[in-house]
Amino acid sequence: MNHREAMARKIGLLRSTGAVEELERRWDDAGEDPPYATYAVVEIAEGAEPARTWPGGLDDFYRLTAAASFGGVDVRPEDQIAPQTPVDASGEPIDGREWLRIGDIGYEDALLMDAASGEVMVYVGSYFKYGWDSPAVLTCADVPEFIDTAAIGPRHKEIRGPVDRQREPWWETDPWYAYLVESGLIEEGQ
Repeated sequence: MNHREAMARKIGLLRSTGAVEELERRWDDAGEDPPYATYAVVEIAEGAEPARTWPGGLDDFYRLTAAASFGGVDVRPEDQIAPQTPVDASGEPIDGREWLRIGDIGYEDALLMDAASGEVMVYVGSYFKYGWDSPAVLTCADVPEFIDTAAIGPRHKEIRGPVDRQREPWWETDPWYAYLVESGLIEEGQ
């Protein structure tokens, strides 16, 4: 199964198994927000035909859902996509490519897509504060790979930076990551 097929299958499973309702119920029952839970746990809009052709499978994503939140990953609606220049610690562009902000990771970090190739990256502008080597903390060849492996997959724990450089394993108390494991969308230990 390729990433486009896996993305479609996983989004379909989330809809058909009532993931949105289940996670809302858990959130309400918790009484207080779990650590790092600064986002809507899961939201999946209805799909729509995109207004234009997008690279990197973004148009395929929009046909499945016009916008979505998967844990700390928000993919913006098409009309909210905007150019963004990722910069390094010196304020210089990290490369000469044209990047589009297609989403958000939490409140500070960006989900960017190369406008030509469709490559996707999680961009953490404050990477230097953590001693990381690069602001690109996670990259995927395209949107379907990112959705399949990171938003709804085992690489979700990488959206906040290199796993081995985290102060604590935040994903162990993250309601979305726990749901992915419980529902079998990822295997524990991946």
